[in-house]
Amino acid sequence: MLHTTSPAGRRRAAWLAAVAAVVAVALAAGGCGGATGGTGDRKQTLIIAENEPPATFDPAQADNSTVDEVVRPAYDTLVAYGAGNKIVPAVAAKWTVSEDGRSIDLTLRDDVRFHDGARLTAADVRYSLDRIKRLKVGVASLLTAYESTEVKGETHLTIRLTRPFAPMVPALTRVYLLNSKLVEAHKGGDDGQKWLATHDAGSGPYRVTGYTPNQEAKFARYDAYWGGFSGQAKDVVFRYLPQAATQKSSLLAGDIDIAMDIDPNDWASFESNKEFKVDKADSNVQLSVFFKMKDSPVENRALREAITYAYQYDQHIRAILKGAGKKAVGVLPSTMNCFDASVPQPAYDLAKARNTLKAAGLSGVTLTMTYLKATAEMELAATLFQSDLAKIGVNLKLQAVTFPEYVQRLKTNQTTPDLGMIYAFPPNPDTDSILYQLFDSKFINNGQNNGGYRNPQVDSLVEKAQGLTDQRERCGLYGQAQRIIAADVASVNMSNPQTVTVMREGVRGYAYQPSHHQTVDVYRVKVG
Repeated sequence: MLHTTSPAGRRRAAWLAAVAAVVAVALAAGGCGGATGGTGDRKQTLIIAENEPPATFDPAQADNSTVDEVVRPAYDTLVAYGAGNKIVPAVAAKWTVSEDGRSIDLTLRDDVRFHDGARLTAADVRYSLDRIKRLKVGVASLLTAYESTEVKGETHLTIRLTRPFAPMVPALTRVYLLNSKLVEAHKGGDDGQKWLATHDAGSGPYRVTGYTPNQEAKFARYDAYWGGFSGQAKDVVFRYLPQAATQKSSLLAGDIDIAMDIDPNDWASFESNKEFKVDKADSNVQLSVFFKMKDSPVENRALREAITYAYQYDQHIRAILKGAGKKAVGVLPSTMNCFDASVPQPAYDLAKARNTLKAAGLSGVTLTMTYLKATAEMELAATLFQSDLAKIGVNLKLQAVTFPEYVQRLKTNQTTPDLGMIYAFPPNPDTDSILYQLFDSKFINNGQNNGGYRNPQVDSLVEKAQGLTDQRERCGLYGQAQRIIAADVASVNMSNPQTVTVMREGVRGYAYQPSHHQTVDVYRVKVG
C-alpha cells in the first residue's frame, strides 16, 4: 500500500523474498508463459519506466504496486473503478448485493477467454477467491469476510460472506481471475505460488512473454481479448530503472515512453519541452512515518509527540514536492471518502518539541528509521527529517531498504524499525482500505499495520463501520477512529503528494487512476 505503492501493504515478505530468487532464475529462462515474441516495431511498443521490479507475477500478491503493475495487463477482474470513483462492470456484467449485506449475486460475460483459449466461467471465479482465502496473503487482507462462492451456472454465481461487509465490492477490483484448470495442473505443494511467480494464467488484454530480472518485463497483445483493440500498443515493456536520472535520460533519448519517477527538479524542463507532456494528478497516497509502538524508545508517547513537532512540513511541500501536493492532515488522505479535516495535525514548532522532551525527562535518544531506496520524495524527506530531529537532540540513523526488505522486517516486532517511512497506497477509495488495513490490530506482524498499533476502540469502530450500508453512519464511525489514532500519535503524517507522470507527446489516453497507484493501465493507452 504501497503498498506500493502499493501505493501498499498487504505484503507477505518471507515468501516474497524467497520467490524473488525463483523469478530471477525461472523467468530468465523464459518461464513466463513460454512465449518468445520480441518487442516488434518501436512505434507499436509502449515502454514504461519503473523504479523497482516485482517480487512475483502471482495475482494474489497484487495488493502492492510493483506486482499490481505487471498483473493488470494480463488479468481481468469482476469489477473495476471508472470515472468519479464509480465501480463499473468488467467480467461481471451485473451484480446485486443482498439486503442483509451477506451475499453478492453476479452474472458474468460469456465471451471472456483465457490466453490458452479456455472460456472463463463462474468456476474460475470461485477458484480464484478460494485460493486467496487459503493462502491468506496479499489481497486476502481485503477479503476477510469472504466465506464461499456458490456456482449456479457457467455465468452465474453467488459470493457469500461471514458478515455484512460493505468494502467487499470495492475489494473485488483487486481480485484477478485465474484459469483454474491451468493453475491446478501446476499446483505443486504451494497452491501454484511458485508456478504463478513465473507464468501467466490470465485473460487480460496482454500476455506475459518474458522477464529479464531487474531489467524488464515484456508483454504481447492478446488479439482475442473480449474488449477488442483500437490503437493500443502491440507490445508493452516495463523497464526497471531505479535512478531518476536514468529515467530522465532514457525519456529524452526516446528509449522509454512513460516515466513516473522523474526527479521533481526536472519537471519544469519537461513542461517547457513541447515533445513531452507532464501530468499532475491528486492521489489517495499519503507519506507517513510509522512509530513502533512496542519495545522501542518511541513507545513513549511524549517522544512521539515531540518528533511530530520537529518536522518542517511546509518545507517538504515547497522544496521536496515543488508544490505538487499538500500537507497531510491526520492519517487519511484528503481525497478519500470520510476524510475529517478537523483531526488535529501537528505543525513545525521546535520550542514545543524541545519542551515536550524536557518535561518527559528525555535526552540523548537514538532511533533507526527505514525508507525506500530510489524514491526521490522519501530520500529527501529522510534527510530533512534526520536534520530536523538533530535540532531537538534526537539522533536518527537512516537505513535505505527495498520494499520486500521492509515487509520482511514487519514480520516480527523484534525486526520492525523504530520508525518506518512508507507510502500508503490504498487499493481503493473506500476509507476502510486505510483505517482497517493500516491500524486494525489483526494486521500486526501479518499485514500493513506498520508500527504494531493496537487500540481495541479503533478496531471496534472500524469493524462496525464495515457492516453498515449508510455512508453517513460509516463516516461518523470512521471520523471517531481518525481522531483516536491522531490522539495516540501513531505516525508522523507528512504529505499527500500528487502523482507526476512524464510522457512523450505521442502517448494518448493515459489517465492516472487513484485505485491503482504507481501503475499504468496500458489497455487505455494508445501509441503513435
